Amino acid sequence: MNTLIFQRCLAVPRTPVLSGATYRMIASVLLMGAFVGGCSKALPPTFRAVGVREVGQENERSVIEFLVEATNPNKEPIPMRQITYRVELDGVEVFSGVRSPETTLHTFSSHVFVLPAVLPLGAMSGSTEVNYAILGSALYIPPGRLSEVLFDAEIKVPEAMIDLSGTITLGGDQSAQTQEVTQP
Repeated sequence: MNTLIFQRCLAVPRTPVLSGATYRMIASVLLMGAFVGGCSKALPPTFRAVGVREVGQENERSVIEFLVEATNPNKEPIPMRQITYRVELDGVEVFSGVRSPETTLHTFSSHVFVLPAVLPLGAMSGSTEVNYAILGSALYIPPGRLSEVLFDAEIKVPEAMIDLSGTITLGGDQSAQTQEVTQP
């Protein structure tokens, strides 16, 4: 029995031999990784706040629509899929939501869409202006033949950051007025 243990200790481990199929599989994975990483040189869309308006008031809450302009800096259309965002008033989070902008940004163009929020009236009382911030991200499909397949398979899901701010001007009755927004 001691001889068997001694022989196992002296045995030289064999180097496994990879088959041609294994080499092809490794090469395919490396090639796919390089392809997915460099699939699109498209720039992400950009966002700009362009207005705020109140569309309703009920039970100490105000329904506000933030008008957001999305711009496509690319020579091919960009379908927008989902926006996850939160609204802050004077630095305090008062609303969060997920919304589909239901639009495709056409070549070198801009499109305005709405991000709604239900805000407590108490958060807007006491002054004639309230500073707001909209923070979040937008999922989009970049230009390219395989981009939609990679997006649907959740292999490559690009996000564009949203960081908007402005001021809501309140009327005498504490309702938000439609306004153009100047960004800092």
